[in-house]
Amino acid sequence: MTMPGAHKNLSMFLHETTRLRAGSTEKFTEEFSGHYQPAMEAQGARLFGLWEASPINSHWPEISTIWEIDSYQHFAKLAAGRHRDPETRKQFEQWQTLLGEVGGSGVGRLTHGNPGIKSVADRKAEGFKTTVMIQEIMTTKPGRQRDYIEQLEYAYVPWSERTGKKWLGSFTTVFSYNEVLHYWALDGGWDGFGKYFPSWGEKPDPDIKSWMNLAPALREGWNDSFLQSLPPNPLG
Repeated sequence: MTMPGAHKNLSMFLHETTRLRAGSTEKFTEEFSGHYQPAMEAQGARLFGLWEASPINSHWPEISTIWEIDSYQHFAKLAAGRHRDPETRKQFEQWQTLLGEVGGSGVGRLTHGNPGIKSVADRKAEGFKTTVMIQEIMTTKPGRQRDYIEQLEYAYVPWSERTGKKWLGSFTTVFSYNEVLHYWALDGGWDGFGKYFPSWGEKPDPDIKSWMNLAPALREGWNDSFLQSLPPNPLG
């Protein structure tokens, strides 16, 4: 069991999954840039990523959004601004109305980033691109979220990055003890997928063999999706 305070130094993020009516992505993007993003940024949140699920291999139409925040106290401030303060609540209610016009519904998650995850400002300085992504929503064994990420970084990430999938980060849900979300940027976008996949080759690398032997003891299942960057994405 994770002891209280174990996550106090970890970066925090809000993760949003938004389902839309087919054909409404352009409208969503316009309203996101014009209403929701300014309201969130006024509350101190920083856009980390914004992607649309590809019909090739995902649940669609669906949007994945990640916001960088500072702390539990910052989360409380955001929540109060959204639900209690009359001035800011009106802005967020307007966004909810706009979402209703495009059939929007979804899931929000408060998450911790993996230890050492880089900020969006650091990633921008590196020139890191998240134009085409692989999103994994992973179900771990109960209480094994942190163990999973620790072993992933040790055994899987080196192989993954050698085979065209750069690790943007992994996110553990605060109010669930068996869910992890992973994000991998395809090096070269769709062309990179054609270049690197399938990644196993005739003789699998020892790193990936080690990971495939280890991972089943830590997880129960997962779902992969391809994501495509939307215009407000700061790393698009």
